[in-house]
Amino acid sequence: MITFTETFSSVREIKQSFQDRYERWLILGSNHEAINECYSIESDSNELDFGLGVAIAGTGIMPKIFFSEIYQTLYVGFDSYIAAVPIIQPFSTIESRLSELNWVFFDLFPLKNGNICVIDEIGAQVFTRDLTKVWSFIKDIVSDWVLNEEQGMLSLTLMDTEEVINFSITTGAILPA
Repeated sequence: MITFTETFSSVREIKQSFQDRYERWLILGSNHEAINECYSIESDSNELDFGLGVAIAGTGIMPKIFFSEIYQTLYVGFDSYIAAVPIIQPFSTIESRLSELNWVFFDLFPLKNGNICVIDEIGAQVFTRDLTKVWSFIKDIVSDWVLNEEQGMLSLTLMDTEEVINFSITTGAILPA
């Protein structure tokens, strides 16, 4: 199982911790100007043979991770980004992909078709496993969301109006209420 294990107050602290334990490491988000917290991500069964961390600007929303065993890739949602980090890294440089979201990250869900659904502050997006955007919806501040894969539907509740908008998780098309 891959989880967040330690909290650090700076990139320098997490980097020092990684230097003491790993030959290679990657800290997602470490190039941002204002970093408030850093988290290390570790595996209890040695899936990761390198140090992996995430530095966040302090949006008040905890980053979230999802590990796809099929694709051997770890997906990390944080700040206004989603990152994909393959856990098998054959080279000395650790590779990752990063995609910017429409606004502040809230949640992510793996979909049965292999795509990833991401909820952000003002809508939702679906990405392929390599973070190619399939569809995106931007409207207003989201206060709640429900994913119903059996019906192929994502429902977003908008904060100001309490309007519920239903989407096809495959196409992003708005569905009737």
